[in-house]
This record gives sequence, structure tokens and C-alpha cells, in this order.
Amino acid sequence: MLSRLRLVGIDDGFFPPEYKELKLKTVLVGTLYRGRRPVDVKLRTVTVDGTDGTKKAIEILESLGESDAVFLDGVTVAGFNVVDPEVLLSLSKSVVVIYKFEPNIERIERALKLHFSDWRFRYDIILKAYSRSSFVRTKWKTMRIAVFGDSSVEAERLISYTQLVSSIPEPLRASDIIASAISRNPALLSKISSEQPTSSQP
Repeated sequence: MLSRLRLVGIDDGFFPPEYKELKLKTVLVGTLYRGRRPVDVKLRTVTVDGTDGTKKAIEILESLGESDAVFLDGVTVAGFNVVDPEVLLSLSKSVVVIYKFEPNIERIERALKLHFSDWRFRYDIILKAYSRSSFVRTKWKTMRIAVFGDSSVEAERLISYTQLVSSIPEPLRASDIIASAISRNPALLSKISSEQPTSSQP
């Protein structure tokens, strides 16, 4: 039954533009739902334009316990940090990437080549998810999604089930709200950003 599924949404917080050059941190939030009921929330810091996105997402999932599905808002967090959906399958039966907006892949590639020596690592994850994506009809609207694990038919049903007040699945919407609230508090964001940088290795 859908009401028994353990569903996680992972999303990042706000950061000022200067955080990119300084490689400071923002917050990454994972919210666990049991069906449509919120159960738990876990926080990690993630480096702006770093390469620790997948590692931090894994840490969140490990602390929340195994899940039936994880929702991501695209595969980039904290600027051009990236989360690899395939790696998350070690802790979740499926990963569903939600595209709120249509990405311009060519523009993304140009930006990555311009600003990152390791652009290929980032681009490959972005392209992998986008190449796997398709449009599905949900109860709110037609959306582009990429599914890793379970089939797109099951994902379409799951998305519609978790769309409570908007087109965004509720676990993902909750994480977005929490991350935004924390990161837009200057004192909290300053404390988050003052933490020692983590390894830049993917």
C-alpha cells in the first residue's frame, strides 16, 4: 500500500553568489514520509559548487534508514554540485528526479566547461539523468521526470499520490521549505558556512 511506503525528499538551501568562489556551504535536507505523513528530518551541509553532493545525500539516507523512493529536484545541489541517482539506489528501491523547469543541456555544458576543470564528471551525471527522462502525466500537470529503479508507470502513480498541495511531491516540497528557511537565516547560514570544508573527491 502507498500509505506504508517510506518516501524521502532531498533538497538544498539558498546561498549568496559569493559562496561559489569561496567554496562555502549551504544546507542539504532530507525529509522522510511514511505515505503522506511526515516522520523525520535530517540535515547535512554541502559545499557550494563542490563534489560532495552524492556523499551528503547518502549520509542523509543512511541516517533515515532504507527508503522505498527518493525524490530529487534535478541532480544538482548547491550550484553545480551533483547527486548521482544510481549511487542512491544502494539505499532506496527507486530514485525519482523531478524537473521543475526544462533544463538547457547545451547551456549547462558550456557553463561547466567554462568554470570547472572537472566539468566532465559533473556533466556526465547531469546528462545521464536527463537522457533517461520523459514526460509523465500527473494529477497536477505533465512533468519531466527521470526514474532510476522502479518503472516510470509506478513512479507516475507515486508522484500523483504525494502531490498534496502542489505539483511537487510532498517530501520534496517539505525539504525545500525547511532548507530555504534555515539557509535564509543569516546567523544559521554563517554557522553552516564556517564548518571546515570536506574532501572534494566524489
